[in-house]
Amino acid sequence: MTATTKIANPRDIAHNVMMLIEELNLQPTPQVYHVFYSYLTNEVPELSQLIKVLIRNTQELDEETVFRIYHKYLGTHALQQHLNQGVEGLQAAVERVEEAVHTVMRDTEQFCNELDTASHRLLSDDITVEDARTVSRSLSDTTSKARGCFGSFNGNLEEYHNEVRRVRTELEMVRRDAMTDTLTGIANRKNFDTSLRDAVTTTMESGASLSLLMIDIDHFKDFNDNFGHRAGDGVLKAVARVLVRSTKGADTVARYGGEEFAIILPDTSKENAAKLANKLRDNVSNQRIINKKTGKDFGKLTVSIGLTSYQLGENILEFVDRADNALYQAKQEGRNTCILH
Repeated sequence: MTATTKIANPRDIAHNVMMLIEELNLQPTPQVYHVFYSYLTNEVPELSQLIKVLIRNTQELDEETVFRIYHKYLGTHALQQHLNQGVEGLQAAVERVEEAVHTVMRDTEQFCNELDTASHRLLSDDITVEDARTVSRSLSDTTSKARGCFGSFNGNLEEYHNEVRRVRTELEMVRRDAMTDTLTGIANRKNFDTSLRDAVTTTMESGASLSLLMIDIDHFKDFNDNFGHRAGDGVLKAVARVLVRSTKGADTVARYGGEEFAIILPDTSKENAAKLANKLRDNVSNQRIINKKTGKDFGKLTVSIGLTSYQLGENILEFVDRADNALYQAKQEGRNTCILH
């Protein structure tokens, strides 16, 4: 089945997507489904061509490969699409508000002109009782129209406010998605870089402590080779859950890359960071990864941790490098340990 296959309607597309995913022995996760839906509909030609080549060459398409394809061709594409829609929505709402304000200003000016005309007429020396009644009736009609105009304007403003609030919520969701690792649900590398810059700036201003943990899953490649990438994804999710549960709200837990995680610890001394590192190591080692379908026990997990504290005035890259060097040393010294630099 190729991207050029003629498919009658979305229901048929969905059916063929699921058939193709099953043929390739993949899990129908949202990312996998989106990739192959895009492939069959030729939504992104570059993606369709790549998938076609991989299938033609009988190259194995595992979840990790599909995941990378998703982020390369659809993650950014979808993000940009949502951002464009959000900007267009905000622009349309602003234009409607401007139009409504212009209408109210025009009607208000007309109302003021009619009030001036009525005032001059009522103050004239030759006005009769009948003329005064006519002017009064006219003012009453004009006031009713103005009241209706202002009421409509207030209703429109509320509608536009709701529209802006909805678009703003959608943009916030897009922003959050752009800063979140899709697999584990924790902060991604971009989020980590931004959070670390903010934390360092705060520390330099306040002089408070700031510590950093770099965490690597021991023997992760062997685990993937022995049990498959699907089981490896389960390991990454399990470790992420442990890290999040073991830290407090002010801390930033991020997937730094591959099987490596990082935790930014504001207002945390080197000593307290070391205590937390050992607590994390113990909590992870208590985890066992079990296949929910077969009940197969994949064994015990361990992590190596490097940690350090920020030295006022140092470069952020130097700060991260010291934590990385500590992690490297922990791996060299037998793994399942914490090293403090």
